[in-house]
Amino acid sequence: MSDAMNGELVWYRKNGELRMAVRAGAAFTRKFAQHPQASGVRVANVEVPWVPRDVRQFVYRHPIQIARQEDAWVGGPVFAILAGSGNKIFHGNRGEYRDLLREGRRARTFVYVLPAASVNPADDLWRGYVRVGTGAWMGLPCPRPEAVYNRIPTRNLERTPTAERARALLNVLAIPMFNPSYFNKAEIYQVVANAPVRRFLPETAGLSKLGLYNMIQVHRSVYLKPSGGSVGHGIMLVSQDPEGYRLSVMKSSSCRSFIASNYETLWKAVGQHKLPGRYVLQAAKPLITWQDRPCDFRVLLQKHDGEWQVVGVGVRVAGDGAITTHVPNGGHIAAADAVIDKWFGKGGDRVRRRLEETVLEMARVIDRHYTALLGEMSMDMGIDPQGNIWFFEANSKPMKFDEPEIHKRSLQGVLEHLNEIRARHAVQPEL
Repeated sequence: MSDAMNGELVWYRKNGELRMAVRAGAAFTRKFAQHPQASGVRVANVEVPWVPRDVRQFVYRHPIQIARQEDAWVGGPVFAILAGSGNKIFHGNRGEYRDLLREGRRARTFVYVLPAASVNPADDLWRGYVRVGTGAWMGLPCPRPEAVYNRIPTRNLERTPTAERARALLNVLAIPMFNPSYFNKAEIYQVVANAPVRRFLPETAGLSKLGLYNMIQVHRSVYLKPSGGSVGHGIMLVSQDPEGYRLSVMKSSSCRSFIASNYETLWKAVGQHKLPGRYVLQAAKPLITWQDRPCDFRVLLQKHDGEWQVVGVGVRVAGDGAITTHVPNGGHIAAADAVIDKWFGKGGDRVRRRLEETVLEMARVIDRHYTALLGEMSMDMGIDPQGNIWFFEANSKPMKFDEPEIHKRSLQGVLEHLNEIRARHAVQPEL
């Protein structure tokens, strides 16, 4: 907001009812003394009254910005994190929600957690949740958000009628949201395969008995990935072995291996251990290592002013006996520069530049497929000993990065993108 001053959204109880108001400090009063104070401040979709003079105790307070726009007072901005609904007040990663709410407070931006069930076009105020202490959350009547960050935490919750209805209603109400949904691996691989970036994709195909056999003969090791999987759950790795074939299965953060003496036995074991749903095959590539263990590169990207930018790059190193590099499965982090410099020395800058150029090109291709509705994504990338870059996966709802500086920049980037899509969809409300 131009020429904005500091204020607060406050909630207080009166006659047993929880009410919302706006409070302004002395600096605001001095600066705008020449303007008569109307009955309230327009905050998102509602006009919120000034706090009554006799109210001294507040249930909750949150800093916002207040400015004069034409003949009205306007406060905000107001954003929401869309969360899952169910048998709890809301479902999602509360640590991630807490961090974004905290960043919003620093930026004088009101951010609240919005359960999917709270999205109701019949109500001007929606029930949202704010952090009020260690592990404690409070429900408040909140203005409708001016933009929404979709963080429904699982594919199953995202497919519930409540979540689908919420996303549809937000669209009807012209409240912009990113990102629309989880990616499907098979769909992403098809998008990539149909674009010039296909050169970065290892050989990939749908799972079939003959297809798996042929790919093993060519590449010796093949990953089997569930199209709708996450955190490595359900991934399998088939490798040629002196005794026949080795099948490694990752489930519930642990890895088990089996030996099959022939292909028929292997195929039967694959059928026994695969998760329900579609799988894709992907050729395993020889990757550079760290501490003698395979590693890949986790890259966070966010969109600013319509252009994709690399927020940060981290390295994930496979755990002991694991077939994936996910930290929840025993993996650990390493510094990207240290890994690249160890392998490529003076050529490290060239490899870093190639990695960044590749992920940006990939992001633009994927975003076009989703009609530019994406605001952030992460990618799992590999680098082989020759310095070639390989694309393994893209995620529309990235997990929290363990690197503090990347995590901090990601929070700031989310708020920046929410402000951008809010500005693009802004419509002056009727007072």
